[in-house]
Amino acid sequence: MFSSQASSKLILAGEHGVVYGGSALTTRLIWETRCQLSTATQAHLKLSDGSEQDWRPDTLHQHWQTLQARHQDWQATNNPIIQNLFDLPLAVLAWWQTHYTLPSLAIHLQSDIPIGQGLGSSASLIIAMLKGLMQASGISFTLQQLQTAATELEQLAHGKSSGLDVAAILLADRLFWQPTQITLLPNYPLTGYLVDTGKANSSTADCVGWVKQHAKNKPLWATMESATRTLKQALSDNALNAQQQAIQTLHQLLCSLGVVPKKVAQFASAAQQQGWSGKLCGAGSIRGDGGGFFWLLADAEPDTLCHEYGYQYWRLSELSQIAMP
Repeated sequence: MFSSQASSKLILAGEHGVVYGGSALTTRLIWETRCQLSTATQAHLKLSDGSEQDWRPDTLHQHWQTLQARHQDWQATNNPIIQNLFDLPLAVLAWWQTHYTLPSLAIHLQSDIPIGQGLGSSASLIIAMLKGLMQASGISFTLQQLQTAATELEQLAHGKSSGLDVAAILLADRLFWQPTQITLLPNYPLTGYLVDTGKANSSTADCVGWVKQHAKNKPLWATMESATRTLKQALSDNALNAQQQAIQTLHQLLCSLGVVPKKVAQFASAAQQQGWSGKLCGAGSIRGDGGGFFWLLADAEPDTLCHEYGYQYWRLSELSQIAMP
């Protein structure tokens, strides 16, 4: 029996901007993916919901070809690449099979990471599986090799991967991402609340494709970069007012990109009327009411406001105390 795990992550600032060369701030969260592997006569996958699926070398090869074709199609149409819960774990197995000998394994995946809400559930699953397959196959990767492999696989989940989710989960509890440099930050306290606005009705790939229309809007990306760097300094200085101002600017930018659902925007406006500020942390959504998780800086428990909108919330400090991925 082999076991591995990988944490989730939260983008505090810079989502979408990283695809166009911008920087980002991230933190790990305590929600994680766990992977258990054991040798088996009949190779199969079991997911958190109890569903199971057998796999063979020939079906993995066919699945890999299908996903590659969907990825090519996504570049022209933005049609979803990952269409069911088995697609991504089978892709990891197919990738491994093209590079190494793949043992016959029974694999059980468990996760308490909310799916489709900007917490890096795809990257977490990929990393947990790769780490487990390394153990089961007796193969060692360097950290760089693991990061490269996971980022390549994440392209199949999101269409175009910046590599941010993988780096955030693998490298540090707090991280400042730049295209040519990754800085590991001190574990300064994170204030406020993480509010669940509901699962997005569109995937990260959908949102990335939608935002392409703003790719050449240099002033927008420059403003996002400036606000991200301001927030980084404000967090380091524990300067609450500066944090609120930067977060409000970032929220307005996400609204202008069209990835903040109407209900979430109304919630943000109601919070602002109370002197609070907040923003979505992740890709957001271009359909429906849910937008994933919202970081709310509030000087009081937001129970009444969240109850009005039907939102659950947690103290961010309680979700971000992590030692290892």
